[in-house]
Amino acid sequence: MQTQETILALLILGPLVSGLIMLTGIKGILRNAVITIACLTTIAAGIALPFVIDMPKIALPPFITTLGNWIEPVIILTVLGIGLAIRSWPVRLMALIQLGLCGAGFFMNHEDVVPDTVLVVDSLAMIMVLIVSVIGSLIALYAIGYMQQHEHHAPSSAASTNRFFFILIAFLGLMNGLVLMDNMKWLAIFWEGTTLCSFLLIGHDGTEEAKASARRAITINVFGGLAMSSGVFLSAHNIGSESLSVVMTKGPLALLPLAFLVMATMTKSAQMPFQSWLLGAMVAPTPVSALLHSSTMVKAGSYLILRLAPALHGTSLAAIVAIAGAFTFVLTSALAVGQSNGKKVLAYSTIANLGLISCCAGIGTPLAYAAGITILIFHAISKALLFLCVGTIEQKIGSRDIEDMSGLLFKMPLTTNIAMIGMVSMMMPPFGMLIGKWMAIESSVHNPVVLILLVLGSALTIFFWAKWLGRITTTSYHPKYTIESVSPWMLTVLSIIGAGTVIASVCATPIYTKLIKPASLAVFGMGSCPGNISILDSVNLFLGWPMYVVFGTIALAILAGVLLFKPSQIRLPFLCGENMDLDDNSFTFHSIADGPTTALLTSYYLPLFAEPRITAWGNPLAALIILSLFGVLFI
Repeated sequence: MQTQETILALLILGPLVSGLIMLTGIKGILRNAVITIACLTTIAAGIALPFVIDMPKIALPPFITTLGNWIEPVIILTVLGIGLAIRSWPVRLMALIQLGLCGAGFFMNHEDVVPDTVLVVDSLAMIMVLIVSVIGSLIALYAIGYMQQHEHHAPSSAASTNRFFFILIAFLGLMNGLVLMDNMKWLAIFWEGTTLCSFLLIGHDGTEEAKASARRAITINVFGGLAMSSGVFLSAHNIGSESLSVVMTKGPLALLPLAFLVMATMTKSAQMPFQSWLLGAMVAPTPVSALLHSSTMVKAGSYLILRLAPALHGTSLAAIVAIAGAFTFVLTSALAVGQSNGKKVLAYSTIANLGLISCCAGIGTPLAYAAGITILIFHAISKALLFLCVGTIEQKIGSRDIEDMSGLLFKMPLTTNIAMIGMVSMMMPPFGMLIGKWMAIESSVHNPVVLILLVLGSALTIFFWAKWLGRITTTSYHPKYTIESVSPWMLTVLSIIGAGTVIASVCATPIYTKLIKPASLAVFGMGSCPGNISILDSVNLFLGWPMYVVFGTIALAILAGVLLFKPSQIRLPFLCGENMDLDDNSFTFHSIADGPTTALLTSYYLPLFAEPRITAWGNPLAALIILSLFGVLFI
């Protein structure tokens, strides 16, 4: 018992304490050592958690509940103070309403409210803790090398780098607390804590653009916090419990609180029409983008919607959640097609996959639930890798535009090859993301609207990944490739996550069999939706090994072609005129009046998928779909 308490303390309090050490002003090797120890400890605790837990719920001492009653108003007052500082009346108004709900809850008849505070350490919680602790900690280690260069290029922010690491590391503890807490008051505290962290991290550089993005982020997420507080208050008032697991068993009585909690998940996971805050977060340093998109913040929304899935099953809310998630999936996939900004493509891809997870939670069958967890796991690994690769590329070439990445395979061969692993893992077999999408589409066959949206969104996904992959691998012949210079911290983390992506794909079937399927059946049981059980079992029949043999054969054939290649075999490309004999440019030819013209190779960005065009009608429609969560309660 003492061991599991120690592990849980390391997961929640450990990062918070380590973060506070950053505020003492330590620098250089000492700072790096503290960050490394904190991250490695968190990783070890996250991995050890499943082996030391002997019960799914762990009761906390009564004073923890009392402590929560005092911390909650402090958090809300902090948000109110930020609203005053940034002169945002929406933030101030929403914080005041939250404060009112907090006060009303405090003076509520507590004899009718069950105050128990417990930690839930079931399969879903352990999976999420593993994602936060491992992926989040690796991103923090990457940030050591990244911020050294970032300080050089952005000296105005150098004085606050310690504060940056304090928030970055503390973020991990807040996320672990959010995932493990069953008491919704504490859940709301950690929920708002992540909002404050994201606000500070997004605005870290202090530019006008960063300030505007941070302001937008806190405005939208405080709205989600207000929805969360409303759900907690209604649960205590109508049901007499602040325990999430108790509320989920109350059937029709819990529908209104559940609707508010679903609204909170939609804002946190940046579902349309709330996606603008996550797009604005791209101005932050790359480790922040990677952390927000892969293992924290937006994944909090995905975690909670999966947690609520059994309570939503069979209710009028479930269909709305499924349609809203599918709608976000297809529209943000289309928006990604029309982007040339690499970070924006990654952002829209993240929002699309978060929508797919919400859709799976709304479908609410064992297969759909397993699909949601599968996407949650494999998306976290692949997206962390891709964001860190784009950050490395941006520091090297000074641009995040995909069109500027032409010939990147020659300029940065190592980073490019690692990025290729990330891109392929998002769309091709036998990587886990494709398995998750296949299960999601399979589980939607009884809902034609959702099925069509998922198929369209999946097709668009292939389109924008293939386009980007083609751009970075397009390069002219070079007899010799030189490995680029990358910070050891950054290179180590990129290599670890890159290897982890490959290993996870090789082990996709065992991960599904040993981890994902049991988690799904533990929630829905063998008697729930029996038609889906046989399909759920059929996933075990997926054989990745033949595909690896095929890919290995292709790789060996390519390697043999490279080794046997002779420079005398080079032929210049056919252009619209005679090639000019230039040593450094084989794409220049004689054109009009015998003048030189250089061939331009560029991707095509379909005007149909232009951002203003789609969001002009997509955001209002998405808002109507989400608002119908409350409308169906009165039908």
